[in-house]
Amino acid sequence: MSLGAISNFSLPADVRAAGTDAQKNYKSALAFEQMLVGELVKEMVPKDSEMSESPYASTMRDTLSTALVGGQGLGLARQLYKEMQSS
Repeated sequence: MSLGAISNFSLPADVRAAGTDAQKNYKSALAFEQMLVGELVKEMVPKDSEMSESPYASTMRDTLSTALVGGQGLGLARQLYKEMQSS
């Protein structure tokens, strides 16, 4: 599961203005958020369903978690970023 290349233009304006380290921190926070959402999506699928046994199961989970976190994410990344900046 990977966010792929995140354009700096898609980052919030305050993060872009804060510099390279802030941008790296925000991207790391987004990656963590996507990993967490991926695990939640994985747990949502019943173990004995066709979706969990399909050869495309992991691709579908990754796509869903990427879509959920896409853009500004769910808000967790922003909170993590703020904590990273204050420490």
